[in-house]
Amino acid sequence: MLNQNNLFLILGTAVLYLFFKCNKKEKFSQIGGSLLNVYNEPLEPCDEGNMGRGSWDNKGKCSELGGGIHQICFKNIDNPKLKFSQNTGQSDWSSNRNKNSNHCVCLGAWSLFVKKNKENKNMYGKPNELDSNKFLKCSAIPKVSLSRDYVGKFQGWDKWNGLEIDGQTKEGVESLVRICHNQGNSNQKVNLKNNYCNFAKEIPSLKNSDLYKSFNC
Repeated sequence: MLNQNNLFLILGTAVLYLFFKCNKKEKFSQIGGSLLNVYNEPLEPCDEGNMGRGSWDNKGKCSELGGGIHQICFKNIDNPKLKFSQNTGQSDWSSNRNKNSNHCVCLGAWSLFVKKNKENKNMYGKPNELDSNKFLKCSAIPKVSLSRDYVGKFQGWDKWNGLEIDGQTKEGVESLVRICHNQGNSNQKVNLKNNYCNFAKEIPSLKNSDLYKSFNC
C-alpha cells in the first residue's frame, strides 16, 4: 500500500505534468508588446473588448509563436453564414463565440477556408470579396506571419489537420497579403509589399505567382 508521503509525491508529479502539458498548447511571445505587425508598426490587439477568449495573449494580441501558432486575426468569426471552424474540419466552436467576435486563427485554418471558398465558387461572397478588407484585421497580424519560419511550421506548406487541399497555403498567404494591401494606407502598402517580397523570393511557388510579379518584387 502507498504511504501518505508517496501518495503526495505521485499527485504532485501528476499536477506538474498536466500543468506543463497544457501550457505547451499556446506559447505566446514574451515580448508580445514589442512585436510588429505586417506594416512594420506596433502590433495591435485582435481583441476589441467583450469578445471572450480568442486564442490571444493577456493583452488580446495574436502573439503566439508555438503550439497552435494562432497569428491571423479573423474578424467576426461567429458569423453564422461562415461556420468557420466547422468548415475547416473542426467542431462548430466559432458559432458559439460572442457576437461580432474576432479570433486569432492559425495559417492552416485560414488557408483551408480561402481555398475551399475559391473551389466552391466563392460561397462566402462575391468573386473578389475574399481580397477585400472583410475578413481580417491586418494591424493585429504579426510581421512574423510572413516568414519562412512561421509558414514552415505547417510541415511542408500544406500539412495541418489531414483535410488539406493542395495549394491551400499559397492561396492563404496571397489572400492575406491582398486583404492587408487593400486595408493599408500608402506607407503601410509599401512596408507590406517589402515584407512579402523579402519572404516570397525564397519560396518558388510564391516567387512564380502573379501577385509576386504584380508587386514588382
